[in-house]
Amino acid sequence: MRNQTLRLALPIGCRLLLESDGERIVRSEFVPDGATRGTPGDPLLREAAAQVRAYAARRLRRFDLPLVLDGTPFQIAVWAFVASLETGEVISYGDVARVVGSPGAHRGVAAAMGRSPHDLLIPAHRVVGADGTIKGAGSHSIRRRLLAFEGIALR
Repeated sequence: MRNQTLRLALPIGCRLLLESDGERIVRSEFVPDGATRGTPGDPLLREAAAQVRAYAARRLRRFDLPLVLDGTPFQIAVWAFVASLETGEVISYGDVARVVGSPGAHRGVAAAMGRSPHDLLIPAHRVVGADGTIKGAGSHSIRRRLLAFEGIALR
């Protein structure tokens, strides 16, 4: 089966591109506003669309989709843990490092989050600095918009 894609509007002024191989979500990434595509034939993309719409309607706490995670064992552990965070939960890079068994590897967590293959589905916006601020994001960052959408006010 050929991979299928779908673009969905998000309430933060962009779209989410989802790609499926029929069994797992291969990638998800933020893309500029543009045309959305119609109803996908792929059942997994239909389920992903339903979950993204539930998130946009503030009815979904955590995505539950099979994801392709290609990376080092450390990156995969970080991504899997961050994917388990619920809407409204915020955690520091250092705390993620401790949870995945690598205390002191907060920079490695930041690097892993920067290489995440799945925007939104692995909620990197919920991982912040030890001082509770967003690190590495400009004033118009999607991360800031997502946190505001989720009702999280940071410094």
